[in-house]
Amino acid sequence: MKIIENSRYEDCTLCGLPANKVLSSELRRGQGLVYYCDVCEHGFLVPMEDFNEKQYYADSYRQEYSHNAEPARTNAREIFDTYQGYQRDRLAIISPYLRDDLSLLEVGASSGQFLCNIKNQVALVNAIELDRDCCSFMQQELGIDADFEFLGSSKFAHKTYDVVCAFQVMEHVVNPVLFLKDLMKAAKKGGTIFVEVPNLDDPLLSVWDIAPYRKFFYHSAHLHYFTGNSLQKIATEAGILPQNIQLKYTQDYNLVNHLNWLANGSPQATCHVGLAEVDFKGANEKIANWLSTELRALNEKYFSKLVAEKSTSNIMMILKNE
Repeated sequence: MKIIENSRYEDCTLCGLPANKVLSSELRRGQGLVYYCDVCEHGFLVPMEDFNEKQYYADSYRQEYSHNAEPARTNAREIFDTYQGYQRDRLAIISPYLRDDLSLLEVGASSGQFLCNIKNQVALVNAIELDRDCCSFMQQELGIDADFEFLGSSKFAHKTYDVVCAFQVMEHVVNPVLFLKDLMKAAKKGGTIFVEVPNLDDPLLSVWDIAPYRKFFYHSAHLHYFTGNSLQKIATEAGILPQNIQLKYTQDYNLVNHLNWLANGSPQATCHVGLAEVDFKGANEKIANWLSTELRALNEKYFSKLVAEKSTSNIMMILKNE
């Protein structure tokens, strides 16, 4: 993680103290500076233009960001087909908490690619998703009751749930503490909240320091860049007791993806090679199968090492609402 001191100070969005350290002055899209607060160990974006959260995620986000390396508008069906098979880490963490008499709400559910995997494991599933196309897809194609309003203004605002999830959402919100408080209000007493965010200590930065990846990693849609310490601070400020906060470090993109970045300094054309299990095909099937098997084993060891170092792509925060 490279940090550059800047002559201009900005107040940290978590603690309010002035910070003058900059993580990046270049974004994948948009303009702004990503600052770093030493006190909170937190990164935060200072954009060059005003940000309307509701309008942006209802209208523009799917035009600018997708599973493809190059900008291209995506749609609900494409998102679902792309990601519904890549939910391994979330399912491994959350499935032990599920029962057929429980209710579950996902905030920022996208096209329902996670919910489709667990909707038959619980009694009730509801979803919040600002993108109306995705919201309609979940209702019509998956039979999941969904709303495109913010949680507090939605038809689910006065309900409470045994399990509340928000994956890759909190980095987009203006105030993470208020966001967590809203999730807590939606959770029953004794309920569990799962919040997954990108890790500021992403291995392509913290382990490999790949310069082109910095511009890819930092972008206009992410207002916050979390570390384990900053997540602990946010949860504590939201009123959650330290003993009810648990962090799990998870890695999604595989060794093949990282080798590609190391060799080429650029992303792969789509997410599939990086997210799927390593499985090479070739004219010599025997050698292709051997190499795939060896790389899968090495990939698991690599992931374990990244988890031990807390240098993974994502962090899952598990909160008990007591």
